[in-house]
Amino acid sequence: MGKVALVEFNSYHDECLYSQIKFLTDSGHTVTLVISEQIHERASEYVRLAEEVIIFQRSSQKNLFKRIAFTLGLSRFFRKKKMETLIFNTASSRLEVILLSHLLKRKTKLFGILHNLKKVNHSFSQKLINKAIKKFFVLNDFLLDSVKLEDSSLKLGAFYPIFFPAYDSTAPAKPKEEIWISIPGKLDFGRRDYFLVAKALEKTQAKSNLKILILGSTNVNDPKSQEFLDHIKTHDLQDNFITFDAFLDNDTFHDYIKKSDYILIPLDSVGDNYAKYKIMGCYNQAFGYKKTLISPIGLEHIPDMESHSIFFNGADGLSEIFAKMSNGKSDKKEYASKKWDFAEQKNSYITFLESN
Repeated sequence: MGKVALVEFNSYHDECLYSQIKFLTDSGHTVTLVISEQIHERASEYVRLAEEVIIFQRSSQKNLFKRIAFTLGLSRFFRKKKMETLIFNTASSRLEVILLSHLLKRKTKLFGILHNLKKVNHSFSQKLINKAIKKFFVLNDFLLDSVKLEDSSLKLGAFYPIFFPAYDSTAPAKPKEEIWISIPGKLDFGRRDYFLVAKALEKTQAKSNLKILILGSTNVNDPKSQEFLDHIKTHDLQDNFITFDAFLDNDTFHDYIKKSDYILIPLDSVGDNYAKYKIMGCYNQAFGYKKTLISPIGLEHIPDMESHSIFFNGADGLSEIFAKMSNGKSDKKEYASKKWDFAEQKNSYITFLESN
């Protein structure tokens, strides 16, 4: 039985924590969880699985001296506890990651998760981290070979954080005749093109049974968001969208995903970021709940996407898919591979942790 610390200093990427905690505890390891106060407020469903939880308080996160003091305190605590393995849930950029990894590199086995490979070869801060951490996880098999690592001492392994706690059923029941197509996350025009979806619906004649669920806050104070909400109203599309004024709690968010028929990636085109360097969170939500993705052309080179997506090209292509779905003619993809099983993912994760 080994002592493992799982550390996330940021207020995000907590979607990766539960799967790891389950892999570790099911394999006989004890887990010390270090998380930001923001994540702790969302983590009631799984913090009990850790032997100990240390919270990085908001009051310490923006003060340089408090950040350094917290990190030094963690280093002393891990040394005293004789921590065998430390996993950085986000192994990039932060001062805390750089400092703690270098303080413990001779005492503890260090691992990290790379959420974006774009800077792995050229970012100065990442190169500092790479001097201490030599083994990194990525979150999809295609990322193992998508970038040639200039530092030959680095090793990559992959796992899929596609397992979730048992959430309560709090979303309304889905009417039999409706088709629910979810877009996880708040309205965010920097990452998604919602007008593309509206344009596709405008071109679709039979669409009354199609419901597009935007699973996050519409943020009506943002001018772009208000413009979009006005657009769907003036184009008589409001009955095709289900939106929310506020943040969705975990129970409601996950229940809507479970009840959805499809998960949509609303992008008109795919750049290198998603074609080469990183994944979107909705991939793993789809994989975890075994949903078919509606994906833009440009992701079909990724084997998991090719096997579990219906691809569209622009608003016209998306409209064609909507029309088929509305008429009950669009096939859903099956999840037949063992790679989606808990045992397979746990084995991949633990094997890499225990590798020499």
